[in-house]
Amino acid sequence: MGRVVVTDLARSAGVEEVRIADVNRAAAAQLARELGGVARAGHVPGSYHSALVEAIDGADAVVNATTHKLNVPVMRACLEAHAHYTDLGGLYWWALDQLTLDAEFRDAGLSAAISLGAAPGITNMLAAAACEQLDTVESIEVIDAVVPGRAWSPTEPYVPPYAPDTLIDEFSRSAPQFLDGAVVEMPAGSGAKVYHLPEGDVECVYTIHSEPATLPLAYRSKGVRSVEWRLGLPEADISRLRAFVAAGLTSTEPVMVDGAKVTPRDVLVETLRRQGGAIPDPDARERLRAHVVGTLGGRRVAIDADLPMTQHAEWGTDSGTYSTGVPPAIAAGMLARGEALRTGVGGAESMLPLQRFFDELAARGLHAEIGAPQPAD
Repeated sequence: MGRVVVTDLARSAGVEEVRIADVNRAAAAQLARELGGVARAGHVPGSYHSALVEAIDGADAVVNATTHKLNVPVMRACLEAHAHYTDLGGLYWWALDQLTLDAEFRDAGLSAAISLGAAPGITNMLAAAACEQLDTVESIEVIDAVVPGRAWSPTEPYVPPYAPDTLIDEFSRSAPQFLDGAVVEMPAGSGAKVYHLPEGDVECVYTIHSEPATLPLAYRSKGVRSVEWRLGLPEADISRLRAFVAAGLTSTEPVMVDGAKVTPRDVLVETLRRQGGAIPDPDARERLRAHVVGTLGGRRVAIDADLPMTQHAEWGTDSGTYSTGVPPAIAAGMLARGEALRTGVGGAESMLPLQRFFDELAARGLHAEIGAPQPAD
C-alpha cells in the first residue's frame, strides 16, 4: 500500500519530491530507483521521535503507511517538523487518540486527515456523499465486502490480504459500534449480516474500525443515532483468522518455550509476514458500500453509495491494495500543492472536498456510484 502511495505521488503534477522513509533502507532505496526522478530514499531506525522529525523535516505533507500503532508518534513528529499529515487508517481507539491532537494541529495551522485509505477513507466519503443529500441522518452502515474469484485449498499457504497485525486486531479485539446514540463494544466477528450486492451475497461482521469513531462526530448535527462497520472477507481468511483466535495464537500473554519467553501474537505476526506476497486472485471482486437512512423533505429515505474496487494489473497489485494507497496520495498531493483543507484533525469526511475527492478517484479508475434516495424499509 505504501508503494502505491509513493508511486501515485511520484507521478502527480506539482509534486517536487517524494521522500521514502522506512526501517528497511534497502527496500526504500530500490523503490526510489524504480521510480527515479522525484523519488529519493531515507531511513528511519524505528519509531524514535528525533529520527522521525529528521526524516520528514522540510516535507509539506506526510503519508504514514506504517502500523496504526505509530499514528500518534508520527503525528507528533509532523507537529514538530510543521508538516501536514494523513494515514491509511487507525482502528477505533487509535483514531480517538489522534483526534485529541486537534487543537495542536489547529494552533499550528496544519491539517491531519486521518483514516484515509479505502476502508476507512473511501467508505467515509461514500457515507458523506449520502449524508450531504439528507436533511437528517438516522443511521449509517458501512461495509467492505469481497467475493473471491477462485477456490481455495485448506492446504495451501495462508497469506493475509493486508497487514497481519491489523487483521489480528480486527478479529481479536472488541468492535466498538455506535448504536442508538451510544458506543457499544461488540465481540469481534459478531453482528453477522448478509448483504445482497451485484457481485453476490456476502456475510459481513463487526470488527474494530474507525468509521464508528469519526462519522458520529461529523453528522451529530444531523441527528445520527447509529454508525455500524462490517467486514466481509472470503471464507479462506475468516476460517483461518478465527482458528488463530480459538487456538490462543493471538494472545499477548507470554509463554515459555524451551526456556525462552515468547508472545504467541508476536510469533504469529512474524510467521505470517514470512509468507510473502498475497496469492493472486485476479477475478476477485470487492465493493465498498455506505447505506444511509435519514429524512429528506419530511420523507424517510435510504441512499446507497458504492465503489466497486477494480483490478489494476498495471500497478502490479490487487484492487484492495491499490484502492487503499490512492486516497492518502490524493490528500497529500493536495496539501503539498498548497490546496487548503480544514485545519485540525478529522476523518476524511470532515477534511476533504467531496466532489474533488471523487473526481481524483475517477481519474485513477475508481468510480463511485451514488444512488438516488429511495423509500426506506
